[in-house]
Amino acid sequence: MLILFISLLILGKNRKALSDYIFLFWLFLLFINVVTFIIIARSGYPVLFAGKILVEITEASVFLHGPLFLFYTLSLSAPDFRFRARQILHLIPFAVCLLILVLGVLLSGGVNETIRSAFTITKMASLFIYTAAIIVLLNRHRNQVEEIFSNTENKYLDWLKFLAWGIIIVWVISATGLVLYSLSYFNNPQQGALLGNLAFCFFVFLIGYFGVKQEAIFNFTGNGENQILPEDKVRINSSENIETELIAEVILSEENVPEPVVNDKYKNSGLSAEKSIEMFARLEDFMKKSKPYQNTELTLFTLAKQLSIHPNHLSQIINQHYKQNFFDYINEYRVNDVKEALLSGKYDNHSLLGVAFECGFNSKASFNRAFKKIAGVTPSEFRKNTSA
Repeated sequence: MLILFISLLILGKNRKALSDYIFLFWLFLLFINVVTFIIIARSGYPVLFAGKILVEITEASVFLHGPLFLFYTLSLSAPDFRFRARQILHLIPFAVCLLILVLGVLLSGGVNETIRSAFTITKMASLFIYTAAIIVLLNRHRNQVEEIFSNTENKYLDWLKFLAWGIIIVWVISATGLVLYSLSYFNNPQQGALLGNLAFCFFVFLIGYFGVKQEAIFNFTGNGENQILPEDKVRINSSENIETELIAEVILSEENVPEPVVNDKYKNSGLSAEKSIEMFARLEDFMKKSKPYQNTELTLFTLAKQLSIHPNHLSQIINQHYKQNFFDYINEYRVNDVKEALLSGKYDNHSLLGVAFECGFNSKASFNRAFKKIAGVTPSEFRKNTSA
C-alpha cells in the first residue's frame, strides 16, 4: 500500500521530469518484488508455471535495482542525462540471470541451489559496486552544484547519499549473516527475514518521502537559457567590446586585477590572458552596477547569458581570478551587501532574514552558513557589533 500511495503522489505531480518516470518504474519493480515475497511467504515456491516464472523474474530483478538507482541519481545530478544505447550494458546481468533461471524452470522445473547461491553472491556484489559508485558520483555532484548554482537548497542530494550508505550498511549485515549461515554458526533465517523486511520498509519510506519532494535540479527550459553553447556561437556586439576595453584599461591602470591562477584544468581552454582580463573587467562592472546576485535563482548559465560570455569561460574567470567557485563568489557579494545594509543604519527596523532575502539569499540556513564563512562571525554578532 505504501508503494502504491507514493506512486499516486508521483503521478499527481504537475511537472514530471525524467527522474520521476525512472522513480515510478523503480517503485513498480519494488511492488512486483513485494507481491512475490508475499506469495513465497504464504505458500512457498509456486507449483504453477506462471508462479515459477514470476518468482524467477523477481530473483533476476535484483540486478536492476543498482542500475535504476544509478539512472535515478544521474537524472537528478547530470544536466544532459539521456538514455543512450550504451546504457543497455547495465541490463546484461539481469538478462543473463533471467535466461538461466527461466531455462532451469523449463528444462528441469527449477534451478539447483548451487546456481542460486552463485547468483545471490553476484547480486550482492553488483548492488555493492553500484552503490559505491553512486556515493562517488554524489561527491562529485556536490562540487558541480557549487560551480553552477548560487543557492544550493535541495540540490546537494544528501538524502540519496544517506540512502546509499544505508544500503551499504544493510548489505554488510546481510553479507555477514549469509557467511555465518553458510558456516552453520548462525541458523536463524526468520530473524534475518525480519531484519530484511524492516530494512526494506524503511528503504521504501525514505525514497518515497524524499523522492516525491525532490524536483529536477537541472530543469532546463526550451528557451535555451541554461544551455552551454559552443564557444563559436557566443557573440558580443561591437559597442560592448569598446566599453569592455575601456573598463579593462581602467582596471589595469589601477593594478587591482587578481592574478589568474594557472590551473591544468584550463590548459586547453582557448581563453587567452588578454581575453580573460577583458571578461573579468566586464564581470566586475556588471556585478557592481546591476547587482545580479540579488536574484535568488541566479545560476552560472543565466549570469553568462547576461554577460554574453560562454559559461565555461565565466567559470574559469571566477576560478582563476578569485580562487573561488561560483557559489562562494556570488554569496560573497550577497554577504557584503548585507554588511553594507546593516552598517548604513537604514535597516535597523528590519529583521536579519528580511535583509538577507533582499540581498539574494533564499533561506535562513544558507544565509547563516555563508555569512559565518565569509565574515567570520554570525549575522547576529555582526549586527550587535555595529550597533555597539
